[in-house]
Amino acid sequence: MILAALAASVAAWTGARPAAASRATCLLQSDLVMFQHEARGFLEHLQTGNNPVKARLLQHWLEDHPVVTLRMQMRRSGMEVYEPLAIRLITQQKGLLQVYNRHGIAKAGTSAERLGTATLLEEFAARIIPLPCDFAPQQKNEADTPAGIGRIRGISQETAIASSLSVLLLAGGGLFLAERIARRHRRRRRRHPCLLNCDLKRNRQTLRAKLVDISRMGAKVRVWQLPGIPALSPKDEVMAVFPGLEDIRAQVTWQNADYVGMKFSKPMTAEELQLLLSLSKQTAAPAAEAESGAHANPVSAQA
Repeated sequence: MILAALAASVAAWTGARPAAASRATCLLQSDLVMFQHEARGFLEHLQTGNNPVKARLLQHWLEDHPVVTLRMQMRRSGMEVYEPLAIRLITQQKGLLQVYNRHGIAKAGTSAERLGTATLLEEFAARIIPLPCDFAPQQKNEADTPAGIGRIRGISQETAIASSLSVLLLAGGGLFLAERIARRHRRRRRRHPCLLNCDLKRNRQTLRAKLVDISRMGAKVRVWQLPGIPALSPKDEVMAVFPGLEDIRAQVTWQNADYVGMKFSKPMTAEELQLLLSLSKQTAAPAAEAESGAHANPVSAQA
């Protein structure tokens, strides 16, 4: 459905191309004329000291019209011949604003005079303002190219838009897939309290242990140290024996005086994890009842 909607949008845009292109060209020319107006006002402020708001207006125009976007619009409208002059003037105005904000009006005015800003503005206005709103670039003859093969056409706007949409769709799909993988990994690493007796086998030795918490990726256990059996150390390979499951190969990742952490060689399935958690609840229920009964006996005896 998304692809169909995007295709319909591209088709509608293609059908309305002449009118849309004309409107886009008019808007672009209007933006450029407004730019020279704001730049001229800023220059007059540097020369006279009046209307300091002109600096802020020019700054707002520059912020609203990024250079990359402006370049693309000029090339799509066939105004690339005016692009070097426009970019040169925009770059100069940005530099003057930086000098103005950091060093004040006097320093900026001196820089504008040294750079010939007034002359550059006049040239820009003389070339941009007279352009008709339905401006269309002149077609080049075949002799205009070195090999006489005619005008070398760039990528059409339809192709560029279709390519951009494809890239966006691929990027969106990649992000969605990455998020799903991350969520799955977080679920696997989620730890659950689990109190079950278990065994750890190492080199024909069996260590008695008890689960403290467990995830699909590993577990934390308390190991009872027996005389004559060396303690577990990080990187030791063990076989974990849990009730109701086949033996699981694991590696010790950390160890302290009370607990041992281990990572399974392959993730435990969700069904296996739920089985252990269910057994833990079944084991914990009788223990809780026995403990509550032990607390109740002294009270009844006193009565």
